[in-house]
Amino acid sequence: MESVPYKLSEGLCLEGSGKVLPWFKSLHQITKMGGKPLPEKGKTSQLFWEQETIFDDLVVSIQAMQQGNGIFFLHPETQDQADSVQKEYEQVKTILLSKFGSPKEVGENDGYPYARWFWGNICVSLTIAERFMDYVSLSVSNGVIKNAL
Repeated sequence: MESVPYKLSEGLCLEGSGKVLPWFKSLHQITKMGGKPLPEKGKTSQLFWEQETIFDDLVVSIQAMQQGNGIFFLHPETQDQADSVQKEYEQVKTILLSKFGSPKEVGENDGYPYARWFWGNICVSLTIAERFMDYVSLSVSNGVIKNAL
């Protein structure tokens, strides 16, 4: 098996602090790793990290959800503010191509493009998604997204 980059076999490495957000830990278990809690009815349901650096120089905001063990949702802060979702997708894809090379999967789902890089169960997934409006969705997961190839 090819080596897994950026310590992704352990979790998501926050390069500024050197901390690794581990896979399959509850929010309670990772709450002391710097994320800001988002309470919902008196109980924390999500943690956020703002302006963290991952993958050498990609600045992102990170979201971990109580129901989402094994996946971190990322919002990249691209240097060039794109004037469309498609342009933002292409900007982020170009960055990921420089980090990981060609994706293992590319395609479209309901007219929305996606690209996925796999190392065993580890997946970096980039897509355009829709929830009230189109947006770029970037995630890193362990065992959540399966390699269809």
